[in-house]
Amino acid sequence: MKLAIIGHSPLALETALRFHLHGAALTWYVDQDNLEHFTSANLPSMHFTSDLGLGVLKEIGRTYTPATFSWKEWTENYAAPLMNYLRAHQELKADEVISVTKRFLAPGEKIEGRSRFLDLFRVIFKVNPKDFIEEQRETNPETYQRLTEEFVNSLASSIEMYQDYDLVLDLRSDLGKSSAAASGRALGESRPTDKASYALNALANASKFKPNPDLRELALIGSDSLAAEMLLHLEEWLKETRSRLFIVTTEEEPFSEYLKTAHPMTAEKLTNLFKYIDEEFLSEINVFTKKLHEWQQLDDFVQVKIPKPAEPIPRLVYFSGHNVSAIDELIDKKRMFLTLERPEFRNGKKHPENNYQDLKTIGVDHILVAHGKKDVSFIQLDPIEPGYFALTPSRPNVRDSWISDLEKVKGIEDEIFKLFSPADSH
Repeated sequence: MKLAIIGHSPLALETALRFHLHGAALTWYVDQDNLEHFTSANLPSMHFTSDLGLGVLKEIGRTYTPATFSWKEWTENYAAPLMNYLRAHQELKADEVISVTKRFLAPGEKIEGRSRFLDLFRVIFKVNPKDFIEEQRETNPETYQRLTEEFVNSLASSIEMYQDYDLVLDLRSDLGKSSAAASGRALGESRPTDKASYALNALANASKFKPNPDLRELALIGSDSLAAEMLLHLEEWLKETRSRLFIVTTEEEPFSEYLKTAHPMTAEKLTNLFKYIDEEFLSEINVFTKKLHEWQQLDDFVQVKIPKPAEPIPRLVYFSGHNVSAIDELIDKKRMFLTLERPEFRNGKKHPENNYQDLKTIGVDHILVAHGKKDVSFIQLDPIEPGYFALTPSRPNVRDSWISDLEKVKGIEDEIFKLFSPADSH
């Protein structure tokens, strides 16, 4: 059984271990997913481990028994030694996958009396020629000696190669760049800018943002688990009294769906942050009400000399039930402007006062887009392809996500064994 695993995550590591010990010949295409910014969930000390992984560690003379969970310790003392163990027995590639297809069959094509599983999967990937040449120096010194200088110089850009497999397991996350629009496209979004960031990149930026005169107003697009994580990273920035955050979401009650499935510690932190902001605004309203009443008691000739107290604007502003329909950047590139719309079939229940204009435009210093998606553009297969298994790892700040994911892998295992059982062999 020759299989390809695509994706770099704790779940991909566990899956690779399982199939290695089942005797499979596997290639693990390790991409660059980075979950270390998911820190707010206060994960259990042994999170992202399994009895299998701990058993292999013991076998190679290593241990992993942390008092509390940290990505650094997990990476150094659990993931790294297990990846080195796999690297000694299997093939791990850091090359970018370009496409996953069948070797000969077109999507939807049928073979009379046979399953599409008869044909192998072909994974095409991009190789850095310098790395490839150095590999030849180590593994094929005779071939390396025959490489002319002219040939080496001709490999100025990356080259594509392929390998064929019986099975493909797609375990990539859904944290790739998507669109600020839930519909998948916002006008002007394709223009390059450093004032809008997406998915994991946006999460990394949120963890770095501090109170700053050049970063007074932000827009956070979305209200799912990724948006919740970004919001918690922005807590210090948000509690600065001159900061304002606009949350734009298609959800009528922002974060209500996520809070139903949230890791308890994350849910508590998020709820406490909302409570802090609400109480702060209520205090400002009470001060405003008192000042307004005092101003109204003044004689008319005194009122004209004293400005009317300004009604406070909340520092956490919701546009719920809204879509982002356009993104614009001024010529001086100092601000980004979002055009927002709310369709008739949605009712924004949080800050409903923002519902009544057909179009709204808000200006901000930076946009954080929490929408993410798995890139399916390189998967060119039949919609239900025997031997192709796709599983999106759950995000760490969702309740019981790791246990659930391991159960799903067990389910994939069972399906694979059916494909290779004597009764169903091809």
